[in-house]
Amino acid sequence: MKAVRLNEFGGPEVLKIEDVPEPTPRSHHVLIKVDSAGVNFADVLRRGGNYPGPDLPSSMGLEAAGTVMEVGSDVTGISVGQKVMGMGPGSQAEYVAINGSLVFPYPDSLDPVEAGGMPIVFLTSYHILKSRGQMQSGDTVLVQAGASGVGTVLIQLAKAWGAKVIATSSTQDKLDLCRSLGADVTINYTEADFEAVVKDETGGDGVQLVAECVGGEVLEKSVRCLASYGRLVSYGNASQTQANLPSSDITSNNRTVIGFSMGRSPRGSLDHQGAMAEMFPMIASGQAKLIVDQVLPMAEVGKAHQHLASRGARGKVILTP
Repeated sequence: MKAVRLNEFGGPEVLKIEDVPEPTPRSHHVLIKVDSAGVNFADVLRRGGNYPGPDLPSSMGLEAAGTVMEVGSDVTGISVGQKVMGMGPGSQAEYVAINGSLVFPYPDSLDPVEAGGMPIVFLTSYHILKSRGQMQSGDTVLVQAGASGVGTVLIQLAKAWGAKVIATSSTQDKLDLCRSLGADVTINYTEADFEAVVKDETGGDGVQLVAECVGGEVLEKSVRCLASYGRLVSYGNASQTQANLPSSDITSNNRTVIGFSMGRSPRGSLDHQGAMAEMFPMIASGQAKLIVDQVLPMAEVGKAHQHLASRGARGKVILTP
């Protein structure tokens, strides 16, 4: 079968389409014939050697959707022929074997191409807001990088669950997208000091929750945007720069800074199945949707990486075999 392979770290040119053996599923695995696979910023970091993964050479990708071809003996609730989405390494390929606990049969109303880009952004957003962020109806939530794959879902879910949403982005086009998804306030961080705008919008109080993935100075300023007893969930460091967080910025207002990595969470510590069961009706009804930026053939994976690395994406980039 064909798969996106990484043999050495480097620029997009190091990504190759190669022939590799079709995976043999273990007893707890589901074998999926891939319809589509999402591309995430974690893939960009992995390609550059800045994200954990298996020893090289290895196949790329963290999520996919397709048709179940084989079900391991220890897996229940999934049958051959079902359309499913799931999270697992090596998903940017014609076939992938994924742990059954991370495979989710999806509603018939979903587009099978869009489905491949959904698991990571929807589950990441759910756990940021609920499992880790403990968001309550009536909270004000600051979403950094609001036009990103995760950001677009965060806006929709936070609004659906009763929050006021402030979103940041870098262009008017992206801000318009955030507004269309329900953001109450949008800030162009290249033209305005988002910290000052947040303080103004909240009457100086700050927000109850920040979803932050940029790192560096953005993380530093985001902490200062928190209200007393507010919570910041840091789920990435896209800038690959260090932040300087004085303890006084945290302790003076009883603020909480929470780290979150779905891929590095202990097995069983997050209820992915329950989270998807709660969100699928919202997706089926149109209350929450995946924003698709581009759908590209797998052979153009390098183009997908360039697009994400340049911060040009509005929503999710998806590959098809």
